[in-house]
This record gives sequence, C-alpha cells and structure tokens, in this order.
Amino acid sequence: METEQQEIRRALQGAGITLLQAVRLALDLVETGNMGTRGRVSMNRCRRVIELGCEQWRAQRCSVGFSTAVQSLLAAKAARRKRTTQEIRGICKRLMRKEPRLARRRVNSITPRFLSSLLETHMPTARQREKARIILHGLFTHCHRQGWMQGRENPAAALRYSTGTETEIRPLDWAGIKRLLRTARMPEHRPCMAALGLMLWAGIRPAEVERLHWSDIDFDEKVVSVRPRHSKTGGARHVHLCPALTAWLHAAATCGAPDTKGKICPPNWQRRWKRLRQAARIRPWQQDVLRHTFASYHAKHFRNFPLLQMEMGHRSAELLRSRYLSMQGVTAARAAAFWHLGARPAATGGMTEHDVDTARAMR
Repeated sequence: METEQQEIRRALQGAGITLLQAVRLALDLVETGNMGTRGRVSMNRCRRVIELGCEQWRAQRCSVGFSTAVQSLLAAKAARRKRTTQEIRGICKRLMRKEPRLARRRVNSITPRFLSSLLETHMPTARQREKARIILHGLFTHCHRQGWMQGRENPAAALRYSTGTETEIRPLDWAGIKRLLRTARMPEHRPCMAALGLMLWAGIRPAEVERLHWSDIDFDEKVVSVRPRHSKTGGARHVHLCPALTAWLHAAATCGAPDTKGKICPPNWQRRWKRLRQAARIRPWQQDVLRHTFASYHAKHFRNFPLLQMEMGHRSAELLRSRYLSMQGVTAARAAAFWHLGARPAATGGMTEHDVDTARAMR
C-alpha cells in the first residue's frame, strides 16, 4: 500500500497538483461524462474525452476575440471603398455596444443560436438583420481563412431573414429618356453628359460613376473598366461601349467635360446631376432607374442573359431575373432604337434622323 502511494506521489510531483485534487478531477470526469459502464469505469472512454477536450482547448487558444477579428477584417478591406468599411465598422460596433461581452468572446465559440438571438434582440427590422447577417458572414469567412475557427462552421450561414418583396423599379419611360438626353446637351448641363451616358448605356451604378476616370475608358477596345476599388461588390468588370455610348462620350469629351484626364463626373456632381434631372422634369427620381433601364433594354434587344449578367457585375442571374428586368413599356422597336439614341448630335435633341423617324412611329 505504501509503495502504491509513493508511486502516486511521484506521478503527481511534476504535475503541480495534490493527490486530493487528482481524485476530484477523476471523479468529475467520471460523473460529468457518464463514464461508468456497469459499475466500472471505462478508461478508454475517459482518455477519448480528455483528447477531445484538449483538442477543443487548443482550438480555443488559436482563436481571437470578436473585436480583434473585426479589426483584422477592416485591415484586410482597407483598399475597398470607404462606404464598405463604414458599414462593417458600424454594424459590428453597434452589436458590441448592445452586447458588451461580445467584444472579448472568441469567434469560434459563437454559435448560430447565439448569433440569431443577438440579431433578433438588437436589430429591430428584417432588413437590418439580413444586412448584419451578410456582414457577419463575411467576418466569419475571414476568420476561417485566418485559422481562428478550426472545426467550426460559419454561424451566419445557417441564418436567413426575409426582407419582404422589393418595390419594382420600372425602366425610365421613353419620353423621359429623350428629355434627359436633350437636356444634357444644353450648355449648362454638358459637364454631366459622360456620367449620364455611362449610367444609361452601360448600366454603371451612380456611386461607381463618381469614382471613374477618363483613363478607365478604352475607346480602342470599346470597353469601360470598373476596377475593384471602384465597384460596389469589390469585383472588376468590363462593360462594352455600344455605338451610341461611344459617340456620346466623344461628344462629351469635346464639348462638355472640363478635364478629359481626370474624373468622369464634374465638380459639385451631386448638385449638377440633381439640376439636370429637375430640368428634364423627371419626378420622382428612383436611385437606380438608369441601371434598370439599361438592363431591361439590353435583355429585350440582345436576349443574352449571360452577357448582361457579366456587364451588370452580378454573381448569379437570380437577382437579374427577380429585380432588374421590368419590360413595362419596352417594345422591340423601342429597344432597337434605344441603342442608337444620341449617337450623333443634332438639332433634334441629340438623335439621328433614323431615331427621329423611329420615335415618331412609336408615339
């Protein structure tokens, strides 16, 4: 008996725990893990539980707190547009402010259930919850790449929030398109011509147009390059210049643009753009109406969804079909005429003689 106790003491000597502490740990393991088998302790099962616990503990040590992960993500996206990083920072700061313990919580301990409760509690609307979910999904994807969530699934992937049916955005009506082009040719609005053309005939988003330079337009290759730092989604794309847009941009470069080596949009762009819309008597104005107009007329005339998806910069055709295509008022004749409108400056409001004849026939 004395020899056995000596062996136990020698075994525990380097561990830094007493015999009583070792006994208590062993009893906790047996009771908590239900290791007893017909009154006997299963040593193999005990060892397996210890191994699994050690693996979990090591994974926990390799993880980082939520706040650290957010800072790492923001550093990784430093080259992206300012609005993107502001949205990430704003959503994450709000969640940490509402739930103070979240900042130090290790990312690999965050479960779908916890995340769902967090968003349901602190994001009052479905749209806000879905926006936060998308941002958090990107955050946890970044954590996976950094090795901070070993063996764990992305907790945001299991969540979905319905944002309801979005309001249909119809393409700009035919008369509105002609008024907009005619008004843009007036001397006081000519600096806006190039930006208008890129939104109407290339489907480039308003915020993207503000970041474009004349150097992004390649007239030889007949493309406009939307670079990653300029695009909404962070992906690059090329949009083809149709003949109407090419002629329109050449006209803008010679008579309307203040600096053909600088930005596409003139100084005080937002104010100038608003005045142009008001002068064209287009009310109310929907934010992405020109992009929707481009998509609808492109689909009607070219009937090439893969090409349209690529030029719109969409990762799938689902968004294109569900939200962007509205054929109300878009006939085959008007779709054909759309790609020639404004192709040559004339006293007819920026239309060729063919356009005038076509427009008269469609009235």
